[in-house]
Amino acid sequence: MASFTNQQLQLIIAQLDQAIFNHDQWYKHILRILILRIPPEKADIAPEAHRHCHFGQWYESSQAFFIRENPAFISLGDAHKKMHISAQNLLQKISDGLLILSIDWDSFDKDIDKMRLAFQSLRHEFTVIAKNRDPLTEAQTRDGMLAEISDQNALVQRGQQNCALVMFDLDHFKQVNDTYGHIAGDLVLVSTVQRIKTLLRPYDRIYRYGGEEFIICMPRTTLAQAHMVAERMREAIAEQNIQFDNSRESLRVTASFGVTILTQLRSVEESIDYVDKAMYEAKRAGRNRVVDDVNL
Repeated sequence: MASFTNQQLQLIIAQLDQAIFNHDQWYKHILRILILRIPPEKADIAPEAHRHCHFGQWYESSQAFFIRENPAFISLGDAHKKMHISAQNLLQKISDGLLILSIDWDSFDKDIDKMRLAFQSLRHEFTVIAKNRDPLTEAQTRDGMLAEISDQNALVQRGQQNCALVMFDLDHFKQVNDTYGHIAGDLVLVSTVQRIKTLLRPYDRIYRYGGEEFIICMPRTTLAQAHMVAERMREAIAEQNIQFDNSRESLRVTASFGVTILTQLRSVEESIDYVDKAMYEAKRAGRNRVVDDVNL
């Protein structure tokens, strides 16, 4: 999700709101059939009925492409399909002239609640991301960083995954601002974050930790893997040729990187402190390099 622009995030939230509105309309339609005991429409009892309603059409469409691999989106799809199976059971009884048992209604009602909970979880996830976005760079802000990394750390504590932290700081960034002005400095920050995002996976997160300092949380990643990714990031930043002010003049910058992993032996705050020290060791050693946490 780190690769989403602010515009894409707002579009996703709007699509989710429209999708749940369509679901609510479908639910009213189903209730009308059940209460009045009128014949259901063929689409409601057809095989793969969950693909035919407006919500299902959106879920399967290219509009949802941006979030197709999101775990909460996948859970929503599973809940939606199960809810339709419960609905088909009720509608088939109406079609066959049979009574609906309380156990059947309770099953449908429970599946409706599960789907709504899955939807709320997905929407909340994207709303929090949009709320905590740095308006300049479109990286996440520090506001929710500790809580989000703590969630990953909880999985590490249970032995369910590895998780790496990468910190980088642009070298001699003050000189960029002093020499070319803050507009040029802002352009460097924006260009750098955009370049870094192209190297991240959908579930990686990049946070603006300070002025020109950033932290990347990389779930399911070992120290060696994170080091290789950090090297690619370092090279990508150094290869940038950033043009500004509609002129032929351009800027080139480098960055220093620190790498660590979350472990069962220390807190998130301690891990951030260690990756910060590794990054400053990269500065001390000459800048434009990647240094691993030596305290592991």
